[in-house]
Amino acid sequence: MNKFVSILIILICTKPFAQDTLPKFTANILSADKVRISWTNPYSNCVQISVQKSYDSTKFFSTAFSSLSPELPQNGFIDKNYLKQVKTFYRIFYVLEDGRYFFTKSKQAKTDSSIYQQTNTSQKKDSSISFNGQVIDLNLVTIPPLPIETTAKKRMVSIYKRTIDSAYLVIEESKYLRFKDSITTKTKDTLNLLENDIVIWKPFVPKSLWKPSSTIFTNTKGYVNVILPNLKNHHYKIIFYDDKNLEIFRIKQLKQDKLMLEKSNFLHEGWFYFELYEDEKLKEKNKFFIEKDF
Repeated sequence: MNKFVSILIILICTKPFAQDTLPKFTANILSADKVRISWTNPYSNCVQISVQKSYDSTKFFSTAFSSLSPELPQNGFIDKNYLKQVKTFYRIFYVLEDGRYFFTKSKQAKTDSSIYQQTNTSQKKDSSISFNGQVIDLNLVTIPPLPIETTAKKRMVSIYKRTIDSAYLVIEESKYLRFKDSITTKTKDTLNLLENDIVIWKPFVPKSLWKPSSTIFTNTKGYVNVILPNLKNHHYKIIFYDDKNLEIFRIKQLKQDKLMLEKSNFLHEGWFYFELYEDEKLKEKNKFFIEKDF
């Protein structure tokens, strides 16, 4: 076999396994409760990469993982809190050294066909046994069905506090009904029942009088202005949240004393919250309002 043919075979064999670079990424289902998020990073000046997760394709994203080495050309993260019965969306937020930041398009995880094929192949290899000098194919053996259980299983309800990532407790249906009555009669909290006996418990948060921030605020055109006159003497970090107290994104280090953020970064109209840290200490906690485009 000549050299040209050898190179051609290598290229053909390796092409299907190549992964696109950011903003494209891969989300594969590994098991009933695990998803692998992986990406190829072409930016050597990348200073932050975070995997964000939501149960809505366009909003309510929160950070599930932040890379300690964002500059690595290839990296990944395994989400061990995946629930196959709930639609889950993933996206990646990354920041470059010059201050530019980007959101990838959101996507749902898909079954990793290569893992399925490997499992299926290994099962076929182990499907034959030798017994009394005869080879028996286990795939052809008929196994009698298990007896039906006469005792009915108790229905269990899983309760999550604030978001589906924060487990609170798992209780029987009868105890959940008493718990529900107690919440609705004695508090202003709300309970949202999802499919498959999953409940989101959202504690009531009273709204207080609001005084606009002089550091982070919206202008007349709806853009979010960030003004930090002391930037040279301090290290600043900002974390942005939506009205459900879910993190949207964060800027780990600001390098400009004046910054203007597009309203499209906040995905919808309404109230948004932020935490401003100066030298890793909370300096200000406030909110701003994004108006609807007409």
